[in-house]
Amino acid sequence: MGTIIPYQQRSKVERHQRWARLERADLFEQYRDLQAQGRSQRQAAKVLEVPRSTLQAWRTYQERLDECPAVVAFFHSVSGLAFLHRLILGIHLVCTEVGACGIRLVCLLLQLTGLNRFVGASYGTQQQVNCRVEEAIVAYRQEESARLGHEMPAKAITLTQDETFTGQTSPKHPLHQCGNKLTVFRTVCLYAVCMSSKSHNC
Repeated sequence: MGTIIPYQQRSKVERHQRWARLERADLFEQYRDLQAQGRSQRQAAKVLEVPRSTLQAWRTYQERLDECPAVVAFFHSVSGLAFLHRLILGIHLVCTEVGACGIRLVCLLLQLTGLNRFVGASYGTQQQVNCRVEEAIVAYRQEESARLGHEMPAKAITLTQDETFTGQTSPKHPLHQCGNKLTVFRTVCLYAVCMSSKSHNC
């Protein structure tokens, strides 16, 4: 997964800028340090190799946010962005994967907490984040299954038929969740033989 969550609103300058959000945060922190040393904006722009108009746009954008300046400075810093990223991922994991509140309530949470000033709170934006969270979960499961599968000793698995098993399995059926494909094959074949017999007694 990526480590950057896009802004909700972007100015004309930001839409066409060539810096990623994390890099932009790092450059702006350096710009603040240079200003604290007494450097002018023009001098800082030359040192950082960033257009002066771009630095001015970044500064103006932050000053216009309806939030405490200290909070704005934190969430636009490198460490603040990293924390914001972990927070958003945690919200998606708990609310939409572990729980069942849905993406729209995640958007509402971002709006009520004021985090929509720092991260896109629209359904489309958060849906993209949620898709990446789900992709990461699936990738982690596949990696861990492959890693742990070699260490697990072979063992017999007892299965029983219930009234919902008609012979055609869906991807969510327990047979498809079994990690041993040979066991699944033998089980399905055994079931087919049972169903084709007259007595259906196996």
